[in-house]
Amino acid sequence: MTKLLLPLLIITSSFSFGQYQWLPNGTYDANVPTPQSVLGYEIGDYLTDNLQMVDYIHRLEASSKRVKVIQYGESIERRKLWLIAISSPENIQKLEGIRSTIQKLTDPRTTSVAQATQIAENTVPIGWMNYGTDGNETSAFEASLQVAYQLTAGTDPLTMKIINNMVVIINPALNPDSHQPFVSWMKSSTIGNGTADPNASEHQAEWFISSDGNHYLIDLNRDAFALTQPETQAASKALHHWNPQVWIDNHGEPNEFYMGPFALPMNNNYPESLRKWSTTIGRNTSKAFDQYGWTYAKAENYDLYFPGYWDSYPAFNGAIAATYETSGGGKKGYAWRRPDGSIATLRNAIHKHFTADIATLEVLADNRKGILMDFYNFFKSGMDEASSEPYKTYIIHEQNDDGRTKDLIDLLLKHHIEVYKTKSPVSAKKSQTYFDRNFKAKTFPTGSYVIPMRQPKKRFLKTLFEADTKMEDAFLREVEARRLRDSKLGLDTKKEGHGFYDVTSWALPVQYGVEASFTEDEISVSNMEKVTEVTKSGKVNGGKANYAYAFSQSQNAGTRLAAKLLQADFKVAITLLPTQVNGINLDKGTYLVRVNRNPDTLHETIEKMAKEYGTEVQALNTAWGDNGITLGSKYVINLEKPRIMVMTQEPTQAVTFGCVYSVLTQRFGIEFTAVRTNMFNDVNLYDYNVILFPDGNPAGYEKLLGKEGVEALSTWIKNGGTFIGLQGGAAFTT
Repeated sequence: MTKLLLPLLIITSSFSFGQYQWLPNGTYDANVPTPQSVLGYEIGDYLTDNLQMVDYIHRLEASSKRVKVIQYGESIERRKLWLIAISSPENIQKLEGIRSTIQKLTDPRTTSVAQATQIAENTVPIGWMNYGTDGNETSAFEASLQVAYQLTAGTDPLTMKIINNMVVIINPALNPDSHQPFVSWMKSSTIGNGTADPNASEHQAEWFISSDGNHYLIDLNRDAFALTQPETQAASKALHHWNPQVWIDNHGEPNEFYMGPFALPMNNNYPESLRKWSTTIGRNTSKAFDQYGWTYAKAENYDLYFPGYWDSYPAFNGAIAATYETSGGGKKGYAWRRPDGSIATLRNAIHKHFTADIATLEVLADNRKGILMDFYNFFKSGMDEASSEPYKTYIIHEQNDDGRTKDLIDLLLKHHIEVYKTKSPVSAKKSQTYFDRNFKAKTFPTGSYVIPMRQPKKRFLKTLFEADTKMEDAFLREVEARRLRDSKLGLDTKKEGHGFYDVTSWALPVQYGVEASFTEDEISVSNMEKVTEVTKSGKVNGGKANYAYAFSQSQNAGTRLAAKLLQADFKVAITLLPTQVNGINLDKGTYLVRVNRNPDTLHETIEKMAKEYGTEVQALNTAWGDNGITLGSKYVINLEKPRIMVMTQEPTQAVTFGCVYSVLTQRFGIEFTAVRTNMFNDVNLYDYNVILFPDGNPAGYEKLLGKEGVEALSTWIKNGGTFIGLQGGAAFTT
């Protein structure tokens, strides 16, 4: 192994007065602009706006042949998402060749061990430094600029070793829509150079601004496999394009810096090589920190079990991935007094990120061949293990809601998971479902989706679909010990907690509500159609309707269409009982859009929307029911256009409000009015027919509404209003 340079550089450093030294004894190309020369301040003295970052990275590109700036997406608020590729000029010239060569390592069916070995000998790896996933954690964003400058301008031995032996991809801001409002607020609220007192106003960001979520307040660091947001969809696409061997997700801000290796539980679908390299990187990072006398933690709190983080998800795509949590910036502002009275500063927090990231890249540079081979073996060993897996094939079969199935298949394709469609019935000798764990022989009809375990993405597929992801016995014993200790403490005594960092179950077929089986049979897909895209099959059957258009409420696509029509002021009804019209079965909960009660634009509108939302619509030429109610029955009721009030701000939970916001607007296109809870008693409730209280502190809701508000809400409900309360948003009414 090449001798590590970073600790030596730190030991021999001599800081020059008046200039902060990020890398001791660093030497730099004077033709490359420093952050200070462009921004007007040293990194860590002030917070940087998103547009300032964009300007600076393009100036780096203009100044050096080491740099290529790439747009990879756009945020909801239309901010461009950028990557910075940095390497030696020679590597940048052949960047596409490096990328395409590394991509060959992801499929052991077409790349042999000998070929992989040759690639590892002759190709440089890719290291990805991710920043700004939680946009209000400012130290990460700032660190990205200093790391980018170091790798672009540095001429010292360590920097040269890094850029000659890899391509570094920097994502400075995965979540700019969270970063920018927080930075603007922090700039306007900070007193002087920052107040270290934790009680200071600058450490108490407003409810909406304090969120680490995106525009919709969705936590992007839980969205890495669900991919509900454009920012995460773009990042996932970029990950699969570049296939990095190392991925670091930079965050903040606990009391002490956190580095790898990660805490238990570790998802058992990872290979042991992940922990091996995480420990190697952690040791090198700790050596660099020790030279400064910095305090740090490892293997606590931040596990690698849930696959939706921006460390666990890259790790399920072969990367050595870790989360780094630094100890300043964000809500801690420019300065923060720790419990022991010492002061954590923004600059020191940035410096820790910078040092950890450079130390990580050093390990990749020194072990490029071994890490590239382990990257290849991640996929190869996964496929080899398929033979010994208890379940070898997943099958998604006939559904009541074909739209949900297609949504799930579309998600799998985004993750590069291979899916096949049967051209004829397929039989399995031993299969189970998620809700019937008894083995049964079953024949699956033509058109079923088959997902074989034996494929390069086997590890991630298994994680997403298995009914029970096992945990280490040692971790479970510790959880039980904690539970017992906590049970002996008083109600008001602080507890240890259970040790889980986040959710522990996520099987995708259950989440999507689709019927799926898993079999012990390894079903051959050789005669099946490989699915490469999902197309929505919405249409109007029966031509131009004379009486009405009907479509099912049991399908998400049907509710989307009904909501859009109501928003556009079309009149929509719904059946409360089943019936049959001209031999067409209409289930309970069928939407009806009558022709003579709507404008002439209905025909064109519904045909267009049916295709857009993938809704099967049936044209009806009569209201006569052959077997059941007639469509003028009292059991067909008219729907009102929703006039929705959603409570926001304190004491509402921001993440729950964000979920409501996202579902109503992104998924269904439904408009609503967000009203601050402290204004409830000033609002005419009868301007709305739906009032929704997201999860929040029940006592807080009750206090802000007061007796008068609670009584007004109760009266409004009795007069026909629809109240929706989620968790704490419902508890205060009982």
